[in-house]
Amino acid sequence: MAIGRYRDAPAEMDDIEREVAAAQYPEGGLVLGLGVGIVLPLLTLEALLLAAPVLCGVAGFAAGRRLRDREIRRRRAERADGR
Repeated sequence: MAIGRYRDAPAEMDDIEREVAAAQYPEGGLVLGLGVGIVLPLLTLEALLLAAPVLCGVAGFAAGRRLRDREIRRRRAERADGR
């Protein structure tokens, strides 16, 4: 659940970081990527079944981390603007 640089203790996070961490975007992206990585080779080429889940899982996790970081920036910007 690390948010930012070396911050993984919820007590050290601000309220925005805790809310976004609770959404578990990277973990959800990992699960979605693994699912796509399993279904895609089954529908197309079964030889990809060995590598596709790992590659899609890593890509999903990375996309989830980017989404998490973007969400934190968006919420902080909204707070700074007074919305």
